[in-house]
Amino acid sequence: MDIRSLKEDPGLAGAIRELLNLTLHKDFVDRRFFRRITVEDPNFDPKLALACVAGGRVVAAAIGVVRTRAPEQAVEQHKHVAWIKALAANPGAREVLRDLVGVLEGELAREGRRHVRVSDYASWYLAPGVDLEYDWLLALLAQAGYRKVGEAVNYEVDMSAFYYPERVRSLAAELERRGVEVRKAGPEDRERVGKWVEEKFSPFWRTEVEMALAAEDGGVLVAESGGAILGFSAYGALRPDFFGPIGVDPSARGGGIGTVLLFETLKLMRAEGVRVATIPWTTHLSFYAQVPGVCRVRPFAIMAKDLA
Repeated sequence: MDIRSLKEDPGLAGAIRELLNLTLHKDFVDRRFFRRITVEDPNFDPKLALACVAGGRVVAAAIGVVRTRAPEQAVEQHKHVAWIKALAANPGAREVLRDLVGVLEGELAREGRRHVRVSDYASWYLAPGVDLEYDWLLALLAQAGYRKVGEAVNYEVDMSAFYYPERVRSLAAELERRGVEVRKAGPEDRERVGKWVEEKFSPFWRTEVEMALAAEDGGVLVAESGGAILGFSAYGALRPDFFGPIGVDPSARGGGIGTVLLFETLKLMRAEGVRVATIPWTTHLSFYAQVPGVCRVRPFAIMAKDLA
C-alpha cells in the first residue's frame, strides 16, 4: 500500500474530501466544513490524516485526532484517548481501509493512546458516530475489534416547513411576564456566557459557544432574569446549518425556557437562509420532535476499541 499522511503530502486534502463526499452518501462536506474539521481544529495533526493512494487516486482515507490543545481543561483528562473522526473508502478498497485503520492505530499507540473511539469527538467533528446505514463500515470496524459503546441521533429540519407555533408564542409571552428576557448575545458577552456554560455544562460547550459567537453566520441566544443567566442556545458553531448546543440551568427547567430558545434560534437560522437545519448529536428525542419540518432522523453508533 502507498500510504501517505497530510503531513507528508498536504496536496491530498482535496482528494480526501472528495472521497468522503462520494463514498459517505448521507454526508456532505464542503470546503469550509472540511477546513473546520481538519486544519482549523486546534488539535489537528496532519500526520494522523492518512490516505491510501492507488493508480494516482486516493481510494481510502482515515482521519485521526488526539486532544493536545483544546479545550485546555480536557487535555489531561483525555491523555490516553484518541478518536477517528472520519473513515472512507471506495467499494473495492474497503479491505485496504481496514489495513489503514491498523496503521493509524499503530501511530496512536506510539503516541501513548490506549483507547480509540469512532467518533464522539467534540467540538470539530464530521458526525457523532457511524451512521447505521453505513453497514459496511460498521462491519469493517467490528472485524477490526471495535464494539458499540453508545448511541446518538441527528435531526434534520426542512426549514421550508418550519414555523413558530402559537403555543410557543404563548410560552414566550409568559416568560416575558415572569421577567425572563431572551436576547442575542454580543461579543461583549463572550467571557460571561462562556464561563457560565462551562460551569453548568462542559468546556466543550463553552468552546462551541465561543465558535458560534465568532461565526459570521452564527450566534448565541441567552435567557436571563434579574441579571442571572438561566439558559442559552447556539447556532453556526461548526457549520452554518448546525443548531446547538442548548442548555437550561437545572433549577430553571420545566418552564418553557428551552422550548423558546429552540424556536427562537431556529427562526434566526431561517433568517440566515438555512435550507435544512441539522440538530446534531442528541439523545433528547421528544424535545426536538416538536419542531415542525423534521424530515429525517439519522441514528449513529459510537464505536470504541482498547489498544493493546
